[in-house]
Amino acid sequence: MSVYRERRRRVAEHLDARGVDLFLVADSQERRSPSLRYLSGHPMDALLFLDRRGGSILVPWDVPMAELRAEADEILPYNDFGRRPLSALLGVLHREGFDPSRPFTVALDRRFSHPSVTGMIQGVADIFPRAEILCSDEGPDAFIEEMRMVKDPVEIRKLRGAAEILNRLIDGIEDSLRRGGLSSELDAALYIERECRILGAEGASFETIAAGPDRSFGIHAFPGYGPGAFASPGLSILDFGVSCDGYAGDVTLTVVSGRPSPRQRLLLELVEEAYTQALALCTAGTPVSRIAAAADRVFSRHGLSMPHSLGHGLGLQVHEAPYLRSSPEKEVPLRPGMVFTLEPGLYDPGAGGVRLENDILITETGPEVLTRARILYI
Repeated sequence: MSVYRERRRRVAEHLDARGVDLFLVADSQERRSPSLRYLSGHPMDALLFLDRRGGSILVPWDVPMAELRAEADEILPYNDFGRRPLSALLGVLHREGFDPSRPFTVALDRRFSHPSVTGMIQGVADIFPRAEILCSDEGPDAFIEEMRMVKDPVEIRKLRGAAEILNRLIDGIEDSLRRGGLSSELDAALYIERECRILGAEGASFETIAAGPDRSFGIHAFPGYGPGAFASPGLSILDFGVSCDGYAGDVTLTVVSGRPSPRQRLLLELVEEAYTQALALCTAGTPVSRIAAAADRVFSRHGLSMPHSLGHGLGLQVHEAPYLRSSPEKEVPLRPGMVFTLEPGLYDPGAGGVRLENDILITETGPEVLTRARILYI
């Protein structure tokens, strides 16, 4: 059984247990849904219908692309339905033999807008008056997100691929900096954009942040990069990621140029200490809040605090569950197969910013650090 069919089988069991007859996933430029690629392999711009028996119908804009990359029981052109979700839903209901005289339940991807949901409910009710249309945060999407939190072997292989590209980029960046290259933010960002594709990435997993000493105090410098100096005396931050077969990696380097001031040295030492202490706690069964709290304690001893979470899950999205926060809304223990970032950081308007971020895989025997981001002293 293929990995996509196995994932759809698990979703079908969930639908059946909750009395949902059909689930509609929708991905478009306005509303991206990682569930589409997770369940079919199709990268974007399509509808995916899943029924409680495990059947699947993919309705893509780009049929040749779907035939090349996707896996589903049937592929039907979106043009056949006027490129309208309601027409596609009604067409699939007729095609699958749903009886207008009998009750049934359809769950919609929660990324549908409220007006779209209202239109779907009204449109279906005109022909299938006993149908129930559901769109909820607690619907099948939540179950799929829970599935995605623990990566299967295929996903781990793709995340390793992203990490390997990142590692080669990191080494290339260090080499270029030591030879006097990448002297502007623009140079650093465009180097990543070009080289990641040469190395086999689909592209950057988010817009690169290259912030020289004058801007590194920002958690996420805005704009992400410009023509200003990079790796000039002081602290520079380079936050970047790549996408490998849909799966995202994410790292941050801090570049130290010249002799750091006492304040800068303190920030550097505390970030490295927080990273080391947090990594030591990254074992299966450890609650994520305990890991984040350990980093917080390192900073609080010096009256400092981190203005963002300690890390976030990686997968088809660059930010997904689990989120490493000291007081999460829902406690999550680490499990083998989880992949996430560790990224302690401190930011000072006078001294600049420091962040160290690597991608971590939880295994049965402990954490495996997939990337080799580090603080670079140039």
